[in-house]
This record gives sequence, C-alpha cells and structure tokens, in this order.
Amino acid sequence: MGKAVVTALRDLIPRNIVHQMSSTRETTTIAALATAPVPAGIAVLRISGPEVKRVLRGVFRAKENPVESPRKLILGDLLQRDGKETLDRGMAVYMPGPKSFTGEDVAEFHIHGSPLLAQKLLRVLFAFGVVPAEPGEFTKRAFLNGKLDLIQAEAITDFISATSERALKIANEQLHGRLSSTLEGLGEPLRDSLAEIEAHIDFPEEDIQPESVDKILAALETVHARISPLIRSYEYGAVIKEGFRVLLCGAPNAGKSSLLNALLGKKRAIVSTVSGTTRDVIEEPAIIDGLRYVFCDSAGIRDTEDEVEKIGVELARERIPWADLVLLVVDAGSTDSSWSELLHELHGSAAQIWMVTNKIDLHPEAIGTIFCDSSICPQNFYVSALTGNGMDSLRTALVEEVQRHNRNNSEASEILTNERHRGCLDHAAQSIVRAREAIEQGLPLEIIALEIRGALTALEEMVGKTFTEDILGRIFSKFCIGK
Repeated sequence: MGKAVVTALRDLIPRNIVHQMSSTRETTTIAALATAPVPAGIAVLRISGPEVKRVLRGVFRAKENPVESPRKLILGDLLQRDGKETLDRGMAVYMPGPKSFTGEDVAEFHIHGSPLLAQKLLRVLFAFGVVPAEPGEFTKRAFLNGKLDLIQAEAITDFISATSERALKIANEQLHGRLSSTLEGLGEPLRDSLAEIEAHIDFPEEDIQPESVDKILAALETVHARISPLIRSYEYGAVIKEGFRVLLCGAPNAGKSSLLNALLGKKRAIVSTVSGTTRDVIEEPAIIDGLRYVFCDSAGIRDTEDEVEKIGVELARERIPWADLVLLVVDAGSTDSSWSELLHELHGSAAQIWMVTNKIDLHPEAIGTIFCDSSICPQNFYVSALTGNGMDSLRTALVEEVQRHNRNNSEASEILTNERHRGCLDHAAQSIVRAREAIEQGLPLEIIALEIRGALTALEEMVGKTFTEDILGRIFSKFCIGK
C-alpha cells in the first residue's frame, strides 16, 4: 500500500479512539529484547519513544554520538547506571522519528548474546525510566502512527511464524500491502454508491433515476463477485498457514508407524512387530514441496481388553474429524476383512479417505487385489514403507491434493490466511446481499444505505480504518515481545 493510502487510513481513525488507545503510554519509552533470550552470537535490544536520545546519551559512550549520526551503527561502550563502569562493548544505532519503524525515535543496542547481559542492560534502561514493552507494542505503535495498516501488522507475525515457502510468500505479499490495496479498490464503488443514495436521501423530492439504480446494483454485484473468491480462498489459506492434516489410521501392526517415519524422512514413531505398540497420538509436521503437512499416527483401531490401549483407540477415533485426509493403512498380507469394517466406520466421519496398502515388498500379490472402491476412496496406493517403493507417488498425490484445494476454493489472486479477515469479508458480503435485496424489493433508501455502510465498515475494520481496544488487544497479544 502506498504512503498516501496509509496516511489516509490514519486520518480516518476516530480521534477519540486513538486517544483512548494510546494516551496512557504515548509519553513512555519502551524497551525489549528483540532477539531470542538464549545464548547466541549477538543480542539486540530495541527502545522506542520520546526519551530515546536521553537514554542513548546516558548509557552509550563512543567517539561518535549516535544521535548526531542517525541510521549508522557505531561501536562503543554500554555503561552501567552510574555512567562509570562498562557493561559491554557493543554497537548502537539511532533512527529518528517519524522515519522509523514505529514512527517514533528508535534505538537499538547490539551486544554480546548473553541472556544475563541482556537482562542487565534492560535493568539499566529501566533505571532511566524506560518501561518494558508489551507483546507487539512496537508494531502496535507503528500502526497507531500510520506506518502500516492492520493487515500489514498481522502479516508481520505471520511472516515470523511461517513454516513453509508458500506461507512465507503470502505473508510477504500482505506485508507489502497487496491485500490492503485490493480492499481499497473494493471500497471505492461502495463509497460512490453510498454517496449517490445519501444525496437522494438529503433531497427526497428528487426520485432516484432507474439508470442510477442499475449502476448501484452493478457496483454491488461487482464487489460481491470479487469478495466471494477471497472468502473461499480461506480454506486453502488455513491449510497453508496451519498445515494439511493427515491422520494415519488402521488396524494394529498395519505399518502406520513405519509409514509415518517414511513420510517424515526420520524415525519418529517406534516400530515393532508387537501388535499395539502405538498407544498415544503422535503428531509431527513436515514440509513437502514447500507445503506444510501435519501427520498424525494413532493407535491401531480394534476391540481390546487392555485399558491403556482402549484409551489410545478412543483418541484415534476422536482424531478422525480433525483430519483433512485419513490414510487407511492396510497390511498387504492381511487375510481378514477387518479393514473393511474400519472403512465403513471412517466413511461416516472422515472428510476424505485414501487407502494405502503397505508391506508390498513382502506381499506383491496384493497390488490390485486389495483396494477400496473409488466412490469411497478416490485414491488407492501400494507402498513399502521399508523399501520406499510407492512412496513418491503418495507424496506427489499429497501435494496435488493441497493444490487442488486452491483451485477448487479460490479464483482470487490473494489468499486469506487469517480468520479475522474471513469474518470481516463474510460480514461485508452479507451486507451487500441484503443491500441488493433491499433495492430489488423497493425498500426505503435509508435501509439500503445502512447495509452498504455496514459492508464498508467491515472492510475498514479489516484494514484498521476503524478499530476498538478489543480488536487491537486480541491482535497484538499474539505477537512476541520485542516486535
């Protein structure tokens, strides 16, 4: 999103809300460790607020003053509170507002990466009147100061926590304002339509012309047609962000744990010839072709008198609705039809079932003879988790399945990964539908205007043109301290 748009967004935030949000801390200078609190090569401490220059002069001593040489890393000594004893030899940089991340004066200290040293420096900063930053407070101040909108702010934490290439790309696009720009474009025809309607409300003696009604209906239809694929994209976006959930299910000793290890490329589950080895649910993420998956191994489902195994079987059954896909693992050497009974049970509660016949290295005759009807299982695979035979085909199908979710659920150029965004767009879409119905039913213009305004409010809440303490509290409480 361009600078002019961000400035416009900031100007539209109700002043009384901004004052309510920031008045209690707007005069404070905050500090936090911006790197992980573990031993490392360096640690970075960040401060932001009106007292940054005073703090820099009090705690940092060097031949060159960082305040007089902004945006330049300068080597010097970090001092104790008395200004005499040296705490560490490190670097400092000063970034004056408003051209900083938060829009305020900002400074960073780069010191040796001792957690104890970082804590000692924080205590020195606190002695100067600096206060500990709350989770996400640096980014929150950047938002309140108009440096970024709310979608971009949320994209920061998505960017940090991304666990796959696709999730990283989507977060990066949102951070650079791609989704925000799309929403700004969606709002324009709604504002034009609202202005047209309100003009006729103000001058009721002039009837709204049919061509104006048609224009408003066309605008509502266009906006709704662009919002709908965005909403549908959330199903795919949630998979990208959280991972595609795959449950390995089957009878005891079918080779579920071996299959899990083969999919992960490492030994995660215990493999044994003893039936019923897996008692608990084992959940493990994996990246395949840049996409995130969450594989879950579970206890073999069967009737048992073992109390511990019973608990494991119940946990396995509870996980069936959780999964986006259930892999029914069958032993290629199985001589009974117990798997068909399990298939019948899964068919009533699983989102989708694929059948995986394992151990074909021992029983190649099972290929093509053990299978699930395509009306129940769209895919049948024959693999050997031990030798790897058939595993590439299974992995390829898993990738294609996630990509199919995208093709089926979104024609949008942007992907939603945030439930808040989906909720806002869903509210906007419903308001647009009600506005169209109100026009077609000839209801008063005030009702039509109310619905269009509701759609606009939902879009503005999404980017942060309007917000409340509760919204910001819920968003920034998920951030790490120091960001």
